[in-house]
Amino acid sequence: MGLEISKGGVWGMRRNYFIYILSTIAVSLGGSVYTFAISYFILQETGSALYFSINTAILSVGSIFALPLSGVLVDSRDRKKIIISFEALSALTLLFLSIYMSIYGFHIYVLFFITAIRSIINPVISNAFDASLTQLFNKEDIQKTIGKIATYKTTISLLGPVLAGIIYGFLTLEFMIVVFLVMQLISLFSNVFLKFSKQTYEDYQDGASKFENWLKRFGSRLTFGYRYILKTEVLKKLLIVSMIINSVGVASFSVLPETIMIKELKFSPSQVGIVGAIFGLGALIGSLILSKVKIYNPLNMVKYAFTVVAIILLFFTLPVYYEIKTALAMVHIAFVGFAMAGFFQFVSIPMSSYMQKTVPDEFKGRVFSINGTLSMVLIPIGTIFYGLLYEKGIYFPVNLFSAIVILVTVNMTLSKPVIRKSVKEYSR
Repeated sequence: MGLEISKGGVWGMRRNYFIYILSTIAVSLGGSVYTFAISYFILQETGSALYFSINTAILSVGSIFALPLSGVLVDSRDRKKIIISFEALSALTLLFLSIYMSIYGFHIYVLFFITAIRSIINPVISNAFDASLTQLFNKEDIQKTIGKIATYKTTISLLGPVLAGIIYGFLTLEFMIVVFLVMQLISLFSNVFLKFSKQTYEDYQDGASKFENWLKRFGSRLTFGYRYILKTEVLKKLLIVSMIINSVGVASFSVLPETIMIKELKFSPSQVGIVGAIFGLGALIGSLILSKVKIYNPLNMVKYAFTVVAIILLFFTLPVYYEIKTALAMVHIAFVGFAMAGFFQFVSIPMSSYMQKTVPDEFKGRVFSINGTLSMVLIPIGTIFYGLLYEKGIYFPVNLFSAIVILVTVNMTLSKPVIRKSVKEYSR
């Protein structure tokens, strides 16, 4: 499939790569500025970690509902049209929010509403792209391609917070939303020129019966992803790992850094941006390494990377408990975040490349969406739970609990037999 990307062969893949990276840079940079501005604004204006965690939880809840439906959509409809259509909807939500705020000002519940809408739109775009990677790029080089893509994304995560932190004091929140809107439109128009190889469908559909046939089999297709994962031992173990660890690790870390830096340590916007950029530098270095090195045993790498992340997590909140200068607190949090972000690339990229190589193309939309849905199902509860605990100033005991859960889960699920089986499947 990799050599059939377009009539231009290798040139078609190179063009796809350039367009995909342009789109990724535009939407990631805009999203980084938007996320920083919204996060800082909520914590600064309300002083509430709970409001911040609610906004984060809404993103997860919307994704949980949207992903299973998006899987069926992505596997039964043209993926390029799905990407273009939903990117247009995403741009409209930003346009609405910017107009509303310029007229009526900021209202937290309006923000929650927009977050809810976007939480349904964005997973569809993401799932369509994930399912399309082997239509856009050479399947045999997919791990290195994912690593290169992650490198660009993490470069933006490096630059985005710095840029956002600098301009936050000079621009209004409404203007920063407009910046994201412009970036979203750049992504939308560039993706129009992507060339997809022929999409494989589970069964042939034609003519007038196409829509009727799609509706009739919708229920079966919706549950197919569950059935496929449950009958595949390695995917089932990965799903368990994702569900449990996301409920403690991701839920915690989606709230913790900003709460510590803004609420507890009183960092300025530029200081938060600098520390966030150093997090991104760690992720950049991790993804750069994985874009150059070929992985032969991805799940073994995932297991050891999770172990390191769990240990590092324990050190994140120490500046809260000791009277130290702001500069030293920045160095500590930046170093710990740098290490965590770097090692997390050794979780996400190997796991993604394993699934890209082992799941058939015609099933990817549903399998990826179900895996994403079940991985996220406990995140909203965890996010609210951690937000409440952080609101009360309970940090280290919570992180100790999270670290223990991560270590126990990884060692119980990713056993030697499971890892050996995954190596055989990955090398086919």
